[in-house]
Amino acid sequence: MRSITRVLREGGGVCRASDFIGAGVPRRLVEAALASGRLERIRRGVYADPWIPVEAKRALRVGGRLACVSAARLHGLRVLRDPAYLHVGVMRHASRLRGPDDAATQLPAEGVACAGARLHWSPPGSISPRGFLVPLGECLEQMLACLPALDALCALDSARESVPWNGSGAPPTARLDELGYERLLACLPAGSRAIAVRSSPLSQAVGETVARLRLEDLGIPVRAQFPLPGGYHGDLLIGERLIFEVEGEGPHSAPGAFERDRRRAAWLKAAGYTHAAFSHRQVLDEWDSVEAVVRMLMRRGAHVWGEGLDRPA
Repeated sequence: MRSITRVLREGGGVCRASDFIGAGVPRRLVEAALASGRLERIRRGVYADPWIPVEAKRALRVGGRLACVSAARLHGLRVLRDPAYLHVGVMRHASRLRGPDDAATQLPAEGVACAGARLHWSPPGSISPRGFLVPLGECLEQMLACLPALDALCALDSARESVPWNGSGAPPTARLDELGYERLLACLPAGSRAIAVRSSPLSQAVGETVARLRLEDLGIPVRAQFPLPGGYHGDLLIGERLIFEVEGEGPHSAPGAFERDRRRAAWLKAAGYTHAAFSHRQVLDEWDSVEAVVRMLMRRGAHVWGEGLDRPA
C-alpha cells in the first residue's frame, strides 16, 4: 500500500479517487487526511496537495490544468501582461466543466472566455498527463495561438534565454533548448510559426524583447547582446555604434551597481559609442518618446562610424 503523500507526489500534487484505490489507500485514511488538512478535495473525485498554487486549484475545479499565460510564470517564463481570464487546458473528452470559482456554473464546450475562464482543448490523440499545469511546449503553443504576438514572444524569448555572458559564471542553460525550439516550430501552424521565428535566445528581460521587436517593426535592424570593447555587451546595437539599453531598477540598484554602470558608460563613450538607456517602464508605456530619441540620434548619424571616429580595435 502506498501512502497518500506518495500518491500525490507521483501525480504531481494532484490525484483522483481512482489513484487512491489503485494504490490500496483505504477510504478512511483519505477522509482522515481531508479532515486534518493534509489533503484537499477540489471537485468530485479530484484531490490535491493543499500547498499547490491557488490558480492551479481553480483550473482543477474547472476540470483541467493551468494553461497558456496562466501557466507561464510557473514554468519560469516572463509575462508581459497578466491575463484577464484563467486559462485552462482540458482534454478532448473532458465533460462536466465548471466555473473556477463556482461549481454551479457550467462552462460551454467552445474555447471561449466564460465565467472567468478561457478553455484550451488538447489536440486529438493527446494523453492526459499528471500535474496541475500543461507541459512547457504545450504552454508555448497555446500562447503563440492565443495571445498578441508581442506577449507570446516575451514568453518564448525567456524560455530560450541562453546568454553566455550572464555574469553568474555558470554555463548558459535554457528551458527550451535549440532542438526543442526546432521541434516547436515544426508542429506550429503557419500563423504561429511566423511569430515564433522572430524569437531570440539573447533576451534577458521583457523590455529587451519589446524594444527589439518594436525597432524591427520600424525597419531598424538591431543586434542583441552585441560584444563591445572592454568585455562588455550591449542589450541592443543599432547600426554600428548606437547602444540601446533597457534598465530595470533591480540590477542597477544593487551594491556597487552605480559605480559599475558609470565605469562602463565612460569606457564605451571613450571608445566612440553612443549610449541611450531607457527604463523598463519607458519602453513599455512611453514608446513614442523612446522612438523619437532613437530617430533623432540616427538623424545625427549617432549609429554609424563617421569622420573623426575610429572604429575600436
